[in-house]
Formats: sequence, structure tokens, C-alpha cells
Amino acid sequence: MKKIIFLISSSIICFILAGYSYGLFPSASSTPSNPSQKNEQKEKPAADSASSESEKAEFTLLKAEVKKLVEAQKREAAQMKGITPSTIEIPAIGVKANIEQVGILENGQMGVPEEINNVGWFEPGVKPGGKGSAVLAGHVDSKTGPAIFFDLKKLKQGDEIIVKDQDGTALTFTVKKQESYGRTSAPIEDIFQTSEGQYLNLITCSGTFNREEGTHEERLVVFAELKTEKEIEKEEPPQAPENVKVTGTFVTWHAVRKETVVGYRIYRGDKDGGFKQVGSISVHERKSFTDNEAEKYAYYITAVDAFGQESEPSEIAGAK
Repeated sequence: MKKIIFLISSSIICFILAGYSYGLFPSASSTPSNPSQKNEQKEKPAADSASSESEKAEFTLLKAEVKKLVEAQKREAAQMKGITPSTIEIPAIGVKANIEQVGILENGQMGVPEEINNVGWFEPGVKPGGKGSAVLAGHVDSKTGPAIFFDLKKLKQGDEIIVKDQDGTALTFTVKKQESYGRTSAPIEDIFQTSEGQYLNLITCSGTFNREEGTHEERLVVFAELKTEKEIEKEEPPQAPENVKVTGTFVTWHAVRKETVVGYRIYRGDKDGGFKQVGSISVHERKSFTDNEAEKYAYYITAVDAFGQESEPSEIAGAK
């Protein structure tokens, strides 16, 4: 491994493809209260009359999937041997990609994924979940426009990165920070370290594109750490949905970008000033609820996660 790190340090790992490049250096909860309705008690029915059995089954299935994820992650983390990554998902920026194994070329550079929108895992190094820092890299752009890691700079502390192997075993990493370095001045030993922790580092190009050198002037590194079972158990409820609107017969809202969200509950105001649940929508369905008399009522939406936790109410939309 020392020999590998030496090769990396001595040659600046950089990918150059036909005029563009990216490089490495070198359960249940109580009914939420809405701030604007503090003095009004909202009645929450024992069961959602508009919710179908298939929706309830979907919620149950997804909760089981999350439980499986936690159990698999616990086993892998305990053994600290890691997984051979096959896919990566970053919900906060809409990334879903296959992972290719790449190594070191004869010239000392890191290999390049064959597909522009795939991600490369530095296979001679650490496996995700193993001891040390696993390294994944992706292009920021190409001749035709943005590539897989174009929005990597938008990640913030707390965002999640999910890496899975071919068998579906999933490990979740939480973003801790991001740093930009000059392409010749990155802390190689820290980024590729193999001595402590269970980390995942994502790398892409950033900064100005140097046409003479055929590469960008900077490298962006997102540092993430394995999310332990204890952290998952203490996970906060999801954020409230945003951009709730009532248009004609439709109530619409934006999805909550969190992997554990399994669905949404729709609450409608009544003549007494309270709110009742009138529907449920699975996370896989369109974020829309139909009511032929929608324009007569006020609505708010909540998000529900696989642990049974419900978000605070969204802003109220519609008739006041």
C-alpha cells in the first residue's frame, strides 16, 4: 500500500479524455402541530379512509428493507472488511450510478471508468466500510455537458451517500465536510489513508479549466463517514414537504430528499378549524392528491419515514 500511495503522490492522479478531464489528487408519533394552528387541536383519525391496503403494504415493505440495510451495515461495520461496491446513490443531488473498479495505469495515473456517467472506485485501496478511506471519483463534465459528479459541490454536512454491492448489501455514509485543493497540492496520504476509521471520499474536478494542461485547476473532495447502527436508530424525523400548492382539483408538493422516507400523509382542514388525514401517498407515486373540491379547503402535508416517524406539518396551502 505504501508503494501505491507513493505512485499516487509522485504523478498526480488525473483523468484526461479527449479534451475534458476529471482528476484525483494526483414508532408511531403524535399528530404534528403547525405553528399557525397552535391553538387549534387537529383531529387525527385512527385510520386513513383514503389509504389502500396496497399502500400500507408498501410502507411495511420499505420499513423491512431499511431494517435489512441496518442489519447488513452492522455486520459489515463490525467486521470492518467492507464491501465491493457496485452502485452509488446520493439522494440530495439525484445521483444514481454504477461503480467500476479502476486501478493504477503504467504511467502511475488512476484508471478511468469506461462510461462517462459511471463512478470509479480505487480498487487497490480500501473497500467502502473497511478500515481507512475508500475513494470514489467521477467526472464533473464532458464535451457534451454536465457529468455524474457535476453537483457534488452542492453536498452539505449530514447528506447521505449509499453504496451497495451486487448482493444489495448497503452502507450509508454521512457527509462531514468538503474541501477544494489545487491539483498539485492535495493531502494524498490523508485522502487515501488506510490506518483508521471507516470513511468514504468522493473526488471530482473543480475550478477553472486549463486548456493547455487539459484539466481543471482544482480538485473537490467530499469527506464522509460510515453511519453506524446507533446513529441510524437515533435518526431525526424527516423534514416537512415544501412547495405545497392547491391548483384546481390537485394538491401537489415537492418530494423530501431522504432515503428513509416511505410516503406522505395529506391533511385537510374542516369547518371547525381542525385538520383530518384524508389520504396517503407512497414515496414511489406522484406527489399529488386529487380532490374534486380542493379549492374549498386548506391542506398541509407530512412526510413519514420507515421508522414510523412523521415530519412537522408543511406550510398550509389553499383556502384559509
